[in-house]
Amino acid sequence: MAMYNNRRGFLRWLALGLGSLVGWLPGFTRRRFALAQGTASGSKASEPEFVKVATLADLKDGPFKVENAFGKNTATLWLVGDPQKEDSLLALDAACPHAGCDVNWRGENFVCPCHGSAFAADGSRTRGPAKADLAIYKVKVEKGEIFVAKAS
Repeated sequence: MAMYNNRRGFLRWLALGLGSLVGWLPGFTRRRFALAQGTASGSKASEPEFVKVATLADLKDGPFKVENAFGKNTATLWLVGDPQKEDSLLALDAACPHAGCDVNWRGENFVCPCHGSAFAADGSRTRGPAKADLAIYKVKVEKGEIFVAKAS
């Protein structure tokens, strides 16, 4: 009780609470990557589990964003047409490899709103500070439905 009876005590506890929150924040944002990377129990390592995330019709207006692609608090993906092959697709992790912020589609490329990294439509890095490309997930199409492997 004595620790809150003056302004200095209150501010000390307030700073401690905010500092703890800031310290835990990176752990919460990285949690979705760990969940997305795991495979279902009992599945073979060589055969990833595929999850339906969209249909080909969803791509008619360009890149399509899929939030929580594998369930609650999992990866956000961007589905884009492969610029090299018209009939194939890419599934890119929306998380910028620099700081984990979700990239946004801006006309011809992806841009990170946090620090300005840019990526081409195929996920390759075109401008830093990110030093790596966007992670790519395996994709398969069956009867107009798009399936993405849980592990990139």
